Formats: sequence, C-alpha cells, structure tokens
Amino acid sequence: MVLAMGTSAFILPQTSGPIVARGKGALFTVHPSLALSGAIASSDGGGSGPAVLDKPETIEKSKVEDSVKEKEKHGSEGWEVRLFNDPMNKREFVARCLTEICGMSDGQSFQVMMQAHQSGVAVIGRYNFELAELYHNSLRDNGLLVDMRPVDDDA
Repeated sequence: MVLAMGTSAFILPQTSGPIVARGKGALFTVHPSLALSGAIASSDGGGSGPAVLDKPETIEKSKVEDSVKEKEKHGSEGWEVRLFNDPMNKREFVARCLTEICGMSDGQSFQVMMQAHQSGVAVIGRYNFELAELYHNSLRDNGLLVDMRPVDDDA
C-alpha cells in the first residue's frame, strides 16, 4: 500500500491498527478503513498521485414544503398594519408620517391617528406581505409604535 502526501509517497505494511507515517517533519495517523478505501492511499504501488474522492451524496429538500411556508407568509389573506397610541410623538408628526409613508390623504391619516389616540389602537390598512412589511418598518424607523399581523379573508 502506498500513502500519498503532497509529492512524497510512502509504502506502508498491511496492518489492522492505525497507520502512522512521517513525512516533511509531520506525523500522520491514518485509520486502516480510510487507507484501504482509497480515500487517502492507493494500492497500485506506483505512487501515481493523490487519490480522487467520490462526490458526496446530496439529499434534496422537498419543494412542496417550502412553497407551503412561502404561501403562509405571503398568502392572499393579507396583513394588517396597526398603529398604537404612544405619548412620545405629537399627533401632527404621526399624521404626517402616515401621509408620507403610507400615501394616505391628510384626512385619512388624521382619522387613523385620532382613532389610535382615543382608543389606543387603529388599523392603518390591509396590505400584501411585502407592502405591509415596508410600511411597518418605515413607520417603526420613524419612531411610531406599529405592528403587523396576518388577517384571514373570511373574517
């Protein structure tokens, strides 16, 4: 059996225990099952070069499982973006953010802001996931207390 390391090759005896080889100042221990499998050593005696490993087997995931999760997240049921009352922001600032970020009219943004101020929470609107996430993140970045939650169509 020949153990190939870099440009050096070593002839090793057939043993049942671990194989120890020394080369270029390093000590290598090779388990016999690896040496005999051809993963590290070749038994042709010629020392023709390093052995080639087989490509590992790959397991493909089921794409049905991924599409179900994607549908749950981006489904047609819509997402509600809600605004909560907070004592930090002035009412005019909240209304201005709703107008500029969500594209509401001044009257609509004022109504949503007042409902949040009086009852503690108001629904800004129902949107698909991407748009709801955009509005949620933009309003939150401006310091408003908002959240988003999935909504069923039949409710």
